[in-house]
Amino acid sequence: MVNIHQWDEFQKAAEELYLLSPKTTRYVAKYRHVEGKLVLKVTDDRTCLKYKTDQMQDLNKFERLNRSLMAKMHNRAPTQEPSTGSAPAGSAPAHPSAAAAPATAAAPVTISSPVIQQQGGGGKAKKNKRR
Repeated sequence: MVNIHQWDEFQKAAEELYLLSPKTTRYVAKYRHVEGKLVLKVTDDRTCLKYKTDQMQDLNKFERLNRSLMAKMHNRAPTQEPSTGSAPAGSAPAHPSAAAAPATAAAPVTISSPVIQQQGGGGKAKKNKRR
């Protein structure tokens, strides 16, 4: 386990570790309110990087690292742009529905979910005893 004390070194090492093994890398953030410490850990089961801080100003850096790693995780499988030219004869389309559906702009979708409220104590329901 490697404890890194400089933020820039930790961020660079964490991003490099993710890029080397994106499928096995895990990122854990733990905040201990009692001690007022934030502990960040990035591991791929072979290398473990840790950064500890109790400074509030490091929270902005933490958020920036989160955004950076999430962007890398989101873009790990690049999407293919549809080609504007015609496909060679005998080649199948990339997706079965690509030949049937014309390219149109997707309309934004709004999803609303109802709020579920728990009534009562929230404890375990008692079973009826059969006699």
